[in-house]
Amino acid sequence: MPFLRAGQLARSTPTARLDDPLGLVAENLRASNYGAIPVLDRGFIADNMGEVQAGARVLGLVDERDLSHYALPVLAQRQALSEATSQRVQSVLPGEMILGETQSHAHYGSNGSGLNGHNSNGYHPSAQDTIDEEVATIDFASLTARDVMRRDIGIVPAVFSLQNALMTLERYDALALPVIDTMGSYRGMISRSDVLAALGGQVRPPVVGGMATPIGVWLTTGTISAGAPPLGLFLSGMTMAACLMMAQIIMLIGLNAISSEWGAMFYSGRLGATSESGSLLNLIVTLVQSLLFLVLMRSLPLSGIHAAEHQTVWAIERGLPLTPEYVAQMPRAHPRCGTNLVALGGLIQISFQHLPEINSGTVLATLLFIYLAWRNFGTLLQEWFTTKPATPKQLASGIKAGRELMEKYQEQPHVLTSFGSRLFNSGLIMSALGMILTLGVFNFLEDYVARLIFFGS
Repeated sequence: MPFLRAGQLARSTPTARLDDPLGLVAENLRASNYGAIPVLDRGFIADNMGEVQAGARVLGLVDERDLSHYALPVLAQRQALSEATSQRVQSVLPGEMILGETQSHAHYGSNGSGLNGHNSNGYHPSAQDTIDEEVATIDFASLTARDVMRRDIGIVPAVFSLQNALMTLERYDALALPVIDTMGSYRGMISRSDVLAALGGQVRPPVVGGMATPIGVWLTTGTISAGAPPLGLFLSGMTMAACLMMAQIIMLIGLNAISSEWGAMFYSGRLGATSESGSLLNLIVTLVQSLLFLVLMRSLPLSGIHAAEHQTVWAIERGLPLTPEYVAQMPRAHPRCGTNLVALGGLIQISFQHLPEINSGTVLATLLFIYLAWRNFGTLLQEWFTTKPATPKQLASGIKAGRELMEKYQEQPHVLTSFGSRLFNSGLIMSALGMILTLGVFNFLEDYVARLIFFGS
């Protein structure tokens, strides 16, 4: 069913606790998409799928429009202190003059009042000044969310219709309001833009993943999928396994052509990626075998489909139209790509397999290097090997999958699911089955080739 209730649109946002300092509250407001954050009685944790890990009660709301009431007097006080120290006032607004000591005496009275009723920092006195002066005497660092939050706020029950949610936002003139479930626990925030996006059928899923398959792009939200059928995931696993085993067979044939002893060592696992040897020859063989696998992956159309998948996901995440003009401009590398995990695993294996010596200093330096390098290394692998510029047909496959996913999501919005369900919908299980089956077949093939090489039958 389509988006009908406020709870379906509630999104997680940074929150505050009563004793959070005002500076931290302001920083969390900067990170919020709403210009307002709720104050809760406890920490609120939700994963990127929106599943709540710990409930919380709403105590109030901090609206960024309220912060000027506290910030302006403090800034005025600091400006006055700066004037007294430097005897020179420089306006913070473009186009205003810089007043020296003579100009200051000529244009400003001894009481600090300026032209047109403004004081020396440009702050215009008002009926609020009495309260502001009290605020200015408070140590800014001592202010907390408790001091600045609104207590009389609207609450949007998750069962509210979109019309009622919008009417509540209008009634309280709020940028956004908290959404609570039937137990009174906080579920997220909702704003006018959320409601209008739902009316326009443009609500984006919280997370979009995907996979390149030989028959097109496959995309998923963790609960719904679009694009290539499940068979494509199975074929994708088979393709990667085939490239892996082909690289191993090529290495076996090449090493045996150089030296039958090297070929026998590689076949028996005493040389290459599975060996525990730290020799230079073993390092070279491991790197060449890995490079062969990556080159084989790059040579396949699958790498172009992989790029189209990433570019489509980027366009969805950035809220861009799913058209060839926009999707083609998106990066080919994506930070959530599985290639990054392959890069991490490869760095760990190669680095620790070939350490010159094992001691605390060497291990610590290696771990630090891996931590700093693995993401950049993963991006490099994506750009050079596991993706290549997508053809118009491959881009069209990604765009078709993206549009289908968005349409399905509007009709079947996000629902909470178990970890097992999300794992199955991630596509990893079908892909792994294809890889396992193919590796089994190629192991028989490798044994056959080895018997031909070493025994002639």
